[in-house]
Amino acid sequence: MARGNFGERLKRERELREVTLEEITQATRIGPRFLGALENEEWDKLPGGVFNRGFVRSIAHYLGLDEEAFLAEYDLAHAAHAEQLNQKHLQKIEDRIPPTPVWIPVALVLGVLLLLAAIIFGGIYGWRRFVRHSSPKQSANVGTVRPGENRHFSARTEFVVSAANSSAVLLELNREAMPPLSVPGTSGTITMTRENLRQATGGNSQS
Repeated sequence: MARGNFGERLKRERELREVTLEEITQATRIGPRFLGALENEEWDKLPGGVFNRGFVRSIAHYLGLDEEAFLAEYDLAHAAHAEQLNQKHLQKIEDRIPPTPVWIPVALVLGVLLLLAAIIFGGIYGWRRFVRHSSPKQSANVGTVRPGENRHFSARTEFVVSAANSSAVLLELNREAMPPLSVPGTSGTITMTRENLRQATGGNSQS
């Protein structure tokens, strides 16, 4: 029911019967302030609840109207008013909630993309390290060098030199003289790699 229909009908039925608000007040004990509020649908000026329905029933009975039908019209009008109030209340709440800035969803998307990129690059880096360290190291197996013999060797990763008498072996790495394997007169072992030299502890002294 559209706003104003209930109040307009109530006023029209009263005027058709040439009944004043004072007469209804005397017959029903309903104050003229409440009667005027019903005809104008000023719901906030009424006590509400069962009191309003009691007013409508008494007025309909005094005017000779169908009480139940008139109550149904009142319920529709009052429900429409309550719905409007709820919508206004929700609108006020929405107006108080600030809109979400545009940069927030953009930042979230960028954050997800950066996280995915970090996971992908981290996986690639970890796989490369795993492959590098899991590859078997290759070393040169050069056999035994006889006294007074000069030999040239090459290796991809490293090679190990051992001597029973460290002073009897002279080493050069890339044409640069290397330190003795150990203390003269003792056995020694040295490991030469691309990065550094790892020299083993000296062995037994030779008699």
